[in-house]
Amino acid sequence: MKTDERVNSEVKVAKSIGYSIFWFGIFIVLLYRWFVLNQTLMETLDFFLVWFVASLVHFFALASKGIPITYPVSMSKREQLYFLILVPLLTGVLSVITVFLRVGMDIKRILGGFTVSFLGMFVLFLLYKFILYSWEKRNT
Repeated sequence: MKTDERVNSEVKVAKSIGYSIFWFGIFIVLLYRWFVLNQTLMETLDFFLVWFVASLVHFFALASKGIPITYPVSMSKREQLYFLILVPLLTGVLSVITVFLRVGMDIKRILGGFTVSFLGMFVLFLLYKFILYSWEKRNT
C-alpha cells in the first residue's frame, strides 16, 4: 500500500478526533463521579491523573510547536492579555462555586480554592507564553 500525504493527513485527523473523544470522555466521567456519585478526588485519582497528564502533554506540545494559546481564534496582543487574565479568573470562580456546593460556606476553603485555581492556571498560561516566546525567538 502506498502512503502519501493524503493518507497521512487522514490518519492525523482520525487520531485527533479519537484523542478529543478520549479527553472529553474522561473529563465527563470525572464530573459525573464527583458531582453525581459524590466521590472524592482520592477515589477518582486514577482517572484524574490520566486526564491531567494528557492535558499537560497536549498543552505543552502545542506550546513547543509555536501554536498560540488562543488557536484557532486570532487575537491581538491586548486581547491575548485579557485572555491570560480572564480565563484564570473564571477558573477560580468555578472553583469557588464547586467548593461552595460541595463543602459549604467556609471562607478559608472558598478563598483557598480560588487562590490555588487562579494561580495554578495563571502560572500554566505564563509558562505557555514563555515557551511560545522562546520558540518564536529561536525560529525567527
